[in-house]
Amino acid sequence: MSWFRLLTVLALLLGATALGACRGSEREAADPPGLGSARVQQAIAVPGTPVAVAVGGDVVWVADQTGGTVQRVDARTRRRVGRPIAVGRAPFAVAVGEDAVWVAGGDGSIRSIDPRTAEVRDPPVRVLGANGFAVDRSGVWVTSRIAGTVTRIDPRTLRADTPIQVGAGPADVIVAEGAVWVANAAAGTVSRIDPDSGTASEPIDIGGSGVLALAGGDEGIWVARTVGAVADGVEVVRLDAETGEPVGQSVSVVGAVPLDRAVGLGSVWVTDVGGVRPPDPPRPGSVTRIDPRTSEVNGRPLRVGKRPSGIAVGSSVWVANAGDQSLTPIDVAP
Repeated sequence: MSWFRLLTVLALLLGATALGACRGSEREAADPPGLGSARVQQAIAVPGTPVAVAVGGDVVWVADQTGGTVQRVDARTRRRVGRPIAVGRAPFAVAVGEDAVWVAGGDGSIRSIDPRTAEVRDPPVRVLGANGFAVDRSGVWVTSRIAGTVTRIDPRTLRADTPIQVGAGPADVIVAEGAVWVANAAAGTVSRIDPDSGTASEPIDIGGSGVLALAGGDEGIWVARTVGAVADGVEVVRLDAETGEPVGQSVSVVGAVPLDRAVGLGSVWVTDVGGVRPPDPPRPGSVTRIDPRTSEVNGRPLRVGKRPSGIAVGSSVWVANAGDQSLTPIDVAP
């Protein structure tokens, strides 16, 4: 989930603040057994405010919120390529799918970029209060925090279907395990949509005060939720893809709102922006690695850049750091 969207979630959760002190060292994590070694590599400079990242083949696409652009990084050479692509005001999310790169903007615009020519397809589709989106063969799925809906856009015609009502304050959305999953941030629930019929299930109570982010893959749907009387804790829990019910033990992670998560390379990865208020001293940004087989945190947090706001997995893990204009690669060796 992007920085822009999670600021909205922060408001919906009535002022959730930075979480408790970091447990243990923030240095590079020890190699967890069975998951392969994770190594943080040298950061790549990305001018502006990189808040979201997506991977398509050998290209890493990074949304620069303040510059109103999407920038490209070659995943092999780890150098920026081409000129920044202008995509309108305050892009906050980016995704790759259906022969296009998709960008959501702060003005409710959803734009597509031809990955071969870097040309932006006009006109954009607009969704009032666009908050999160996901792309696959079934369509481009966009949440509206204002309307409490999810809208499907046809990726070929760019026509929007009738919005689908879900829970309160829908934020993050993913397509996984044959369904569309929606984080109803203000309600603390998750909705599941059948992509063929466009019907939503009754919201699933996931046992938290709010839902921050979703990720799919590796044995289920992974949900980051807030817990505690004032939403002062963060847990990651797995949902069974068939029943939608929470299964197994939850995983407490050190973190603060906003956060993002991704699944791939044998792990669940969760960002921590560090302290959003100045404790003494503020925690630096990091990434926590969870073993999906055991639902346990493995190793110490991996140190990345300042205010890591977006994360994606390709042949490496890529972290967009909004606070210091950088993109951090994490390599995972077998």
